[in-house]
Amino acid sequence: MKKLVFILLVWWILINAQDTKLFWDGDDWMRIDQITAQYPDYNFQIKNAYLSGLFDSKLFYQLQARQIDKKLADQIFKDQLEPGESRRLIEGVDAFYRDPAHRYLPLPSALIVTIMIQYELPSSEIERYIVDSKKWINELMYRLPVRSGY
Repeated sequence: MKKLVFILLVWWILINAQDTKLFWDGDDWMRIDQITAQYPDYNFQIKNAYLSGLFDSKLFYQLQARQIDKKLADQIFKDQLEPGESRRLIEGVDAFYRDPAHRYLPLPSALIVTIMIQYELPSSEIERYIVDSKKWINELMYRLPVRSGY
């Protein structure tokens, strides 16, 4: 029975993921809590699966870029967005998205902020990154062509 419920949850998430968004954001992340409210043991599994996919795709593109130019790939992919202890990352992202003002920021930005907080970087630097992320996503959304029916 639990496997069937899990399959239905994953299917429901995949169906709803077909909208025309550029990135997963805080609304999507927090929706997992609503979906798994009756089955809280699946909450971690779903969030962990998403983070694993995110880090796997980063590694894939890093390896592809290394085949072209190793130095350039090392420079492009040199960042703090590295896999860590999953529960700690998930708790940090959950805490970040509890603030409704952060919910429209993409999940990679939330992960970077979480890692910055966990590395105990100065709060002024963290806040500057959040403001810059908001400016970036707002500008990006403004530049997108308006699509009818969405």
